[in-house]
Amino acid sequence: MNDDTMAQLVPVLRRAGLQVASGSEKDLVMVLPDRRSRQVDLRLHNRRLGRASIAPSIDRPTLYAAVSATSAVVAAAKAGEFDLVTFDPPRVIVATHTFVKPEVHRRKAVGKPGWGTQAVLRILATAAMPLRQSELAEMVGISPQAVSQVLKRAGDRVVHAGSGWTAREGALRAWVEEYRGPGGVATHWYGLDDPAEQSRLALALLDELDLTGVIGGDLAADRYSPWQLPGSVRIYLPELIDFTSAGFSPAQSTEATMTVVVPLDPTIVHVATAQGRPYIGRHILADPAITMWDLLNTSSTPTAQEAAQHLGAAISARSLDA
Repeated sequence: MNDDTMAQLVPVLRRAGLQVASGSEKDLVMVLPDRRSRQVDLRLHNRRLGRASIAPSIDRPTLYAAVSATSAVVAAAKAGEFDLVTFDPPRVIVATHTFVKPEVHRRKAVGKPGWGTQAVLRILATAAMPLRQSELAEMVGISPQAVSQVLKRAGDRVVHAGSGWTAREGALRAWVEEYRGPGGVATHWYGLDDPAEQSRLALALLDELDLTGVIGGDLAADRYSPWQLPGSVRIYLPELIDFTSAGFSPAQSTEATMTVVVPLDPTIVHVATAQGRPYIGRHILADPAITMWDLLNTSSTPTAQEAAQHLGAAISARSLDA
């Protein structure tokens, strides 16, 4: 079982921007993003790691790798008592620095709609024309029968308008307030270039890896309804990627200029792919509702709230540029 833990450990460290120079199941020599070496004793656990399993470090730091860890263990790692890697959720804390941490998102409340339901509602709330159930099913990736059930449960938020379904006024605002966020895991990166150039560098790396990025946040809002200078980059991806080779450094969330999210919500990528609004090359824009949610909940740009209002006005007027 320790072999399984070791097999997971090295890829997670690499995706966090740390290279393994040498090591075994007892110790590792890691190279940090700033090129410093860090030698650690290694302790592998195939279960949830609790404080009682932590032994004092004697000669050099200890790296604990476990399936998961208690909040007390995570806090101790952040305080520098030891290094920590967990896999569920992915988390990398080395020398007090958090290189990978779970994406902060709202907890699912009792009675809140699921991903498919949320996607149907946000598509209708931002659509320029009525949509048929079959179109909604294809865009969301659920069955027409499931779409029918969603529309029945939506009540007076949606209405059948002859050729298809549309949302009533206020539906987008209600969706934004209800959506619990994409969930998943985020990595945070720092770059010196402006956001447009940072996205170009990041997406060029994705091209090499044959991956398609979904652009959200400030950059997507700037395409839909230009109003503010983008202050950060937000990309949705199907897997974690190490962006150090593209000139980025791992960063704390508060210092990051680029955030990359592997979302739990599968409809973010599915809807963006179905709508096919291009950003650069193969890479596409997140749908307008997700972009608005990003502005209101994740953007660090001081005028993000106002930008969200302008985006909402463009959606209502059916005047999106993208």
